[in-house]
Amino acid sequence: MLKKIFFIILSLNLLNHCDYKPVYSKQNNINQKIVVEGFNGDKDINNLIVNNLKRISKESSKNNINISFNTVYTKKILAKNDKGTITDYQSNVETTFLITKKNSTENFVVVEKFNFQKMSDKYEEKNYERDIKKNFASSISQKLILRLAIVE
Repeated sequence: MLKKIFFIILSLNLLNHCDYKPVYSKQNNINQKIVVEGFNGDKDINNLIVNNLKRISKESSKNNINISFNTVYTKKILAKNDKGTITDYQSNVETTFLITKKNSTENFVVVEKFNFQKMSDKYEEKNYERDIKKNFASSISQKLILRLAIVE
């Protein structure tokens, strides 16, 4: 018991003295206007990404970040049972961003994967796949926002 208390106090002391900063602390400090020039690929994911970027964009800023991107969504069959019916799927999203700031241009690629089982109800499976796409879009836009905050 005494060892645990000592370890906790030592850990807190080290964290307080070591200039620790959370990775995501900068993502809300983007003071630039994000302009989406164009996008291709999956409409659902792209529209969700654009909406997430509009939320953090500072419209009053004079510094512009121009972004165009391409999203490729695929759904692969992972496994089949003995009868040959599909049991597992893998959803993949690859988004390629072209980020232009002032005089520099950067390419940035985000790849996301998720495995899930086939459901007996097609309607529920479509809703589940829609939720997966929402989660993909949220994750991709968070990674982009973090990238913009770090590079800034």
